[in-house]
Amino acid sequence: MLVSVVLAVAPSSAIFAGQAQVQATTAEEMVALADKAEQQAKNLIDLVYANDTALQMIEDAGFLDELESNVTLYDQGAETLTQAHEALESQDYEAAVEYATEAMSTFREVFSSIHIILDKAGIQKGQLTDNQGLLEAVSRMLERVEYLRQILPENATEALQLLDQAEAYLNIDDTKALLLEGNTSEVMSNLDNAKELISQVYQYLKQQGEDSDVWRLYNYCKRTQERMQERFRYGSDNGINFTGALQSQGYQSENEFMQTLQNMIQTAQGKAGNIQGAMQDLEAIGQMVQQMDQALTQEINRYQNQHGMSGNDSGGSGNSPGTGIGGNRPK
Repeated sequence: MLVSVVLAVAPSSAIFAGQAQVQATTAEEMVALADKAEQQAKNLIDLVYANDTALQMIEDAGFLDELESNVTLYDQGAETLTQAHEALESQDYEAAVEYATEAMSTFREVFSSIHIILDKAGIQKGQLTDNQGLLEAVSRMLERVEYLRQILPENATEALQLLDQAEAYLNIDDTKALLLEGNTSEVMSNLDNAKELISQVYQYLKQQGEDSDVWRLYNYCKRTQERMQERFRYGSDNGINFTGALQSQGYQSENEFMQTLQNMIQTAQGKAGNIQGAMQDLEAIGQMVQQMDQALTQEINRYQNQHGMSGNDSGGSGNSPGTGIGGNRPK
């Protein structure tokens, strides 16, 4: 009897442990996305309030109150994001996802509204927007550094050191301080220096040979494809309709998305002799998968909330698989 009880309980425990891990990963990814949205909104607000000319133009156009309302809304979003972090730390993953989703929506609304205000005030083509563009360029370059860290083997000491140097040139706080001082030339110089270091990392990868690094990246993409298939299978097994999530990303069906993903992987494979071109394709694949994963996660959470389900009640025939492309270092 004791043996029977152990055999009966052990599989269920393993399933719940797996579900808890998936839920934790999803919550961490959502909070990280909300952090990124918060930083983007904060950067824009800082640039606006640091530019006296821009503030005067906004006031003259009659939009100062609207601007301040958006700052208040940003503060509310920041409080919600704090709640998301607190829920994550206390392992209340369902609450963490809900708070992160709410905060992300708030920050996007603030970011969009302030850009509309700038446009109406005639500032859209001015120096302020140029600064925002530089900040976004630095952020994109940092994402590339992080992506390279994930695909480099752990023993690539020299290449990893190059990425450390590039990251130092791309420090967001330092960049923001330079822009507030009007020192755009140094920011552009730092960007150029970082690009040069990253180019050296690409060269390192090319020197390693196609059979090792390139095919390792291709296998990485295939694993990403398999994880997306698992994500859709989870929705099918649990009766979750992903049509809205797919359409929000520009796809009419799961088949259309998976075919697009397959085509992009094949395009990357066709660049076996061009490591930099292949990696750029892989970055695009990673961004597409991340955006779709976020949309699917929101749909899953909405379904669970409507049906009074918690993360451990998702049940069905499988766990909700995480698909964050940055989560697993390819071997």
